[in-house]
Amino acid sequence: MLDRIAESLFWIGRYAERAENHARLIDVHYHVREDSSGEDAVLWRRMAESIADPAAYEERYSEYREKDVLYYLALDATQPNSLMTCVVQARDNLKKIRERLPSELWNLLNGFYLWLRKVGVEEVLAEPHRFFERVKEGLASFQGTAVSIALRDESWHMIESGRYLERSENIVRLLRTVSAAVAERGGSSYSYLLAVLRSVGGYEAYRRLGIEELSLEDVASFLLLQESFPRSVHYALAAFETNVKAMRAKADKSGTSLDKIIRMAGKARSELSWLERQDITADSVDAVIKQLLGANRQLGDAMARTFFSPGGREVIA
Repeated sequence: MLDRIAESLFWIGRYAERAENHARLIDVHYHVREDSSGEDAVLWRRMAESIADPAAYEERYSEYREKDVLYYLALDATQPNSLMTCVVQARDNLKKIRERLPSELWNLLNGFYLWLRKVGVEEVLAEPHRFFERVKEGLASFQGTAVSIALRDESWHMIESGRYLERSENIVRLLRTVSAAVAERGGSSYSYLLAVLRSVGGYEAYRRLGIEELSLEDVASFLLLQESFPRSVHYALAAFETNVKAMRAKADKSGTSLDKIIRMAGKARSELSWLERQDITADSVDAVIKQLLGANRQLGDAMARTFFSPGGREVIA
């Protein structure tokens, strides 16, 4: 596979997943805001810190207001990590390699992009939950169609490896935000933890597992270690490892840099497998998060060195 094709495929997966994560994360902040008696500016700043560089925001805006933060994070095409930018990047990468993937995928993503670029911030402010639901539905339609019709060849496995590596990193970053917020909120964190679980579609799964409490330790354990939940870090790393193994098998090569990536992914996953619920505490969760952020970055760098041309894009810090 040519470097430019591999790079485009990988980033289609990453940018589509990142856009969905942004929609989920911003939506959960709206739920938190509804249940919070705190200052709006604090919530909007936390939202900006979750997705973008607050210093860059502060260069353009004098304070953290709902309209400005929402535009900056969702619709600003000049902001390198906005929801709009992620969709544009996924579309541009797909446009470069349209012949490698089913035409239905291009039609879906292009149609979604054309809808999104017409949306104004006033529209979002009027019905924020409905807007972010529409974003999640559009991206889920793209992902679901890919699952249904894409040939399981190297192109598919490259997209999926990007998607699951991005998912792993997004969940870890979400937990970092959760840990900081719970430390600030203390005993009033129940509604926030509930909103976080709902933001990843995990509340019903959490309850079905018979977990009685809604604490930072239990939510973090669920999102880090639960092997059967598709949005856990363990599941995402295992899926990433599986897709890289499939690429190695199709290439019919061993002893290459792919083996190193597989070993790195296996090490990160197995270290999670050894952890148990009692190992995830308020005091230890930050160390686990820091370790996983480092592992995700190393995996992204290893994929870039193996498959991409020099000067390729990096993961947003």
